[in-house]
Amino acid sequence: MDQQTTPAPELADRLAALAQAELADLKTFLDTNSSFECGGILVEACRCLDHAHVIQLMTSHKHAWLPPHDFDIIVRGWNVLLSLLLERIGGYTGVPMAKSTPELRQVCMSLLHAAGRYVLLHRTAEMVRHGMVTGLASEIAIEVWATERATSDNFHDQLDQRRLAQLQAKANRAGRPDPRDPEGRRIVAQMAALTFPWETPKGIMVGYTTTPEIDDFFLRSAADSTVLWSAEAGISPVANLGGCSGEDLTIVVHLLLSFYIKHVMFVEEAIKRHPGVNQHMSLTIWKQRTELVDVLVSAGAPVDIAEAALDLITVRPADAQFFMDEHTPGVPLAIEIADGYLLTPVSAIFRNPLHHIRMLRESTSPHLQNAFREPRETWMADDLYRLFQGNRYQRVDGQTRLSRNGQTVTDIDAAIFDNVTEELVLFQLKWQDFSTSNVRSQKSKAKNFTEQVERWGKKTTMWIDQFGVAALCRALKIKLPGGQLPTLIRLWAIGRSNARFQSYGYTAGPQVLALAWPQFVRLRLELGLGADVFADITRIAVDEAMTITPRTAMPYELTNRGIRVLFKDVWTHCVEEEK
Repeated sequence: MDQQTTPAPELADRLAALAQAELADLKTFLDTNSSFECGGILVEACRCLDHAHVIQLMTSHKHAWLPPHDFDIIVRGWNVLLSLLLERIGGYTGVPMAKSTPELRQVCMSLLHAAGRYVLLHRTAEMVRHGMVTGLASEIAIEVWATERATSDNFHDQLDQRRLAQLQAKANRAGRPDPRDPEGRRIVAQMAALTFPWETPKGIMVGYTTTPEIDDFFLRSAADSTVLWSAEAGISPVANLGGCSGEDLTIVVHLLLSFYIKHVMFVEEAIKRHPGVNQHMSLTIWKQRTELVDVLVSAGAPVDIAEAALDLITVRPADAQFFMDEHTPGVPLAIEIADGYLLTPVSAIFRNPLHHIRMLRESTSPHLQNAFREPRETWMADDLYRLFQGNRYQRVDGQTRLSRNGQTVTDIDAAIFDNVTEELVLFQLKWQDFSTSNVRSQKSKAKNFTEQVERWGKKTTMWIDQFGVAALCRALKIKLPGGQLPTLIRLWAIGRSNARFQSYGYTAGPQVLALAWPQFVRLRLELGLGADVFADITRIAVDEAMTITPRTAMPYELTNRGIRVLFKDVWTHCVEEEK
């Protein structure tokens, strides 16, 4: 018997109303504060966020960890609180600094949590509207849970991103500096000796000096992840971003990440040696913009490149609406807290900051949007072909148009012929951006992906049926061993970040095998020099698609306006995610 539920429109409206109530309370409180006081709240909120990230993700002191639900909620609340504060700051000179006290931290953590509850309730309402969540509501209680459809393949692409990251980390481990290895332990010992307590009227902070050897250690430690993050964010090295290229932007981000990681490590060593240091105040610092440019230049960045890249990186009050609309957590590398002063949250090191740099700039500039997107098709094909090097494979350069009576029927983005198995794989490459957490946007992109892939599969199959395999090989300019036609033609669609959308209600159809890029790369690397690599990838991908990832629900309950809201399985636990 089906479980009783409340009609989706009614349930969504109830949740949305509770979300708006949370947001209204936030705005009401902030409106009682001056712009200077809002600046101080922003500084302290950054301190709280930085401290929570460092404690939660860099230490083994489980007694100090926040409950996972609450940590996630405050992180998700960051964008909204940042937006509300950006609208309210300015008109003062210098940085609005206050001593970080338990009372002030409690206020800011409460604000972050309230903003996170707004995001949680708002997103859940949208998921209800789009058939991914259902539930039951009464006058005093609401219970919500994921629909069966939403749990079918919703986590596959996320898991594959983690699996590929683990595989790449393992491959890069040999050359990457690690604070736990002998060199790292020696560097950390040097760092500890270079720290000192820095007494200020607002409290004791950490001071330190550094050395070229220490700087180089952290530059090397951040290098691999920055390159991977740049590719993950879709920022091509050759992208023309005005005053700098995609490569220039990535280099400056790499420098900043190395500075921030080094700073966190200095602070962590200092608090072990110097009693009374205020960890919250020490983690989150600010600099004059000119000072940060000078630091980048001294690290090797040309001054014009440093200026241009920092312009792209810096979040300003004018960017407030972006953070209100975009709820995917993103901590900027630099926030303009006052004219000429930049707040530099170290939380930026814990998730890819390049995603939000690109998304923010795309939202404000059609020119930059085109600049980011233009190189992607060629870039993705090049990445694909690098996985199939050697004489075994024939790789078709550029796009191939399949025409009828002088009119283009469809395009083949890439093609690979296996000289050993005599199989031919035709690819459609899709670089859609799923960085956003907006459910409506995600569902629209899922629909576009599946419809375009299905249409491509049908058109390609019809063309081959009409003109034959030999004509296809001529169009692709493939040299057939012994003149024999391919034994099998496979149609594959590769989505750069996502490819499985049954949880959104869409499937690509049986003609085309849809693969997410992380899954595709992982399978290729795991299989290595297999005799039947394309057949093996197909078999494993189909098997994985049929497997539902086992997850354990982590219920969470909150009370809003006297209404008890139980989220039965918004948070889930997967054992594989801990590996």
